[in-house]
Amino acid sequence: MKKGRFFYPGRKDTKKAAIYVKDLVRLMVEMTEKEKPGAHLYNTVYTPIHSIEEICKTMAKVTDAKEPKLTIPSGALKIAAGAINILGKIIGESFDDIHPDRVKKLMISTNINGQKLLDHGYKMEYSLEEAISDWWNDCNQKGLY
Repeated sequence: MKKGRFFYPGRKDTKKAAIYVKDLVRLMVEMTEKEKPGAHLYNTVYTPIHSIEEICKTMAKVTDAKEPKLTIPSGALKIAAGAINILGKIIGESFDDIHPDRVKKLMISTNINGQKLLDHGYKMEYSLEEAISDWWNDCNQKGLY
């Protein structure tokens, strides 16, 4: 996104389950203090789940990156990934990151329900925007970006 080369794979409304790692660790510690091991199984995700468009727009807003504008049709992506994969086999190179199955996965929603977590009194400390902002600030303090 920083270089303006990111595009939406297939569609903009794909739901992507996510949680900020600081929230995840804090929730895990909190759960060990409150519950017996194995007492409950929780989906630790933002509720409601954000679309890839919401995530990208928030990332662009917080980091001053370029917001993606282009959506590449899923059929074109699958064909391109397949061709790259075949080319890699022919020339003896591995392009595993551009495998058709991985491209397909980008376009499948991971719409996981995290309501049980909230119903049991667990709350996220960070919203999506606050999480990205906190991560961005940590990266900048460490000179990573």
